[in-house]
Amino acid sequence: MGPATHVGRRHTALTRYRLVGGSLQIGRLFGIPVRVHLTFLLLVAFIGFAGWMSGGPPKAAWSMLFIVALFACVVVHELAHSLVARSYGVRVESITLLPIGGVASMEEMPRKPAEEGLMAIAGPAASLAIAGLLYAVIHGVGYAGPMAYGERPLLVMLMWTNVMIAGFNLLPAFPMDGGRVLRAILAHYMDHVRATDIAVSLGQGLAVVIGLAGIFLLDMNIWLVLIAIFIFMGAGQEGRQVRTQAVLERVSAGQAMIRRFETLNRHAPLSVALAYATQGYQHDFPVVEDDTIVGVVTRQDLLTGLHTLGPQYTVGEVMTTNVCQVPPEAN
Repeated sequence: MGPATHVGRRHTALTRYRLVGGSLQIGRLFGIPVRVHLTFLLLVAFIGFAGWMSGGPPKAAWSMLFIVALFACVVVHELAHSLVARSYGVRVESITLLPIGGVASMEEMPRKPAEEGLMAIAGPAASLAIAGLLYAVIHGVGYAGPMAYGERPLLVMLMWTNVMIAGFNLLPAFPMDGGRVLRAILAHYMDHVRATDIAVSLGQGLAVVIGLAGIFLLDMNIWLVLIAIFIFMGAGQEGRQVRTQAVLERVSAGQAMIRRFETLNRHAPLSVALAYATQGYQHDFPVVEDDTIVGVVTRQDLLTGLHTLGPQYTVGEVMTTNVCQVPPEAN
């Protein structure tokens, strides 16, 4: 059989603002999509409502301004990670704001320990740079002014919050940035999987401590409990991904590929192709013409095409053509 085939999904034309997995894309920075999860918008609304109830419109406006400014700083933090990773050839898919922080979605992590360490440290460094800039502004214009509300000047709170973000992220445990720095250091003395396991264990141990503190020492602080759950699950997910990747790197595409499968003719009508495709358990079908693979079509593609176009259209008109072929010896 020929080379193993990886199916690339088609992408339709997009509007400027769109929903992707519950997130609203609000723009791009350096070509990287920036998204806001809908739950983050609910958080802003909740904080504004709480401020209104406790201090009226001025408090509501101040509270919402603070949370938006804070998460703008979080975007800069994640953007620093993303730009350093991209400089090492890593494709950055998006930056998403969540109620508990920001997430930079990357295709993979930099493989060299030094590169991963620099990528990880870039975020906290950006947060500290923001804090330093705010410190200079504060001492240049003073604490009072239009950016203050009562005894809590906005710039002062933003400065210290950025310091705390940097400090928290530098904790040497996954999934924080410090965990990646720790793994990068350990990877110089042991294999990648073992270094990851140590950082994961520290991360999950830290999560347990934070969760217990939130429950028993701080009268059931729900935010600390949620952060603990996020850390525990994030650390576990990182460990599983690394172990899975280590196994897959020892398996070639030729060993993993399906060798017996049904194909569809490019010129077959959608109605005939769908009737044929639903007879078995196969979901993805190579499309052939003169014994050559010219595309791939899924069962869902056939259903959608039949519904939107009609039975007279052919498989070739709904198939995916951007098919990447991988040699059998590739891992």
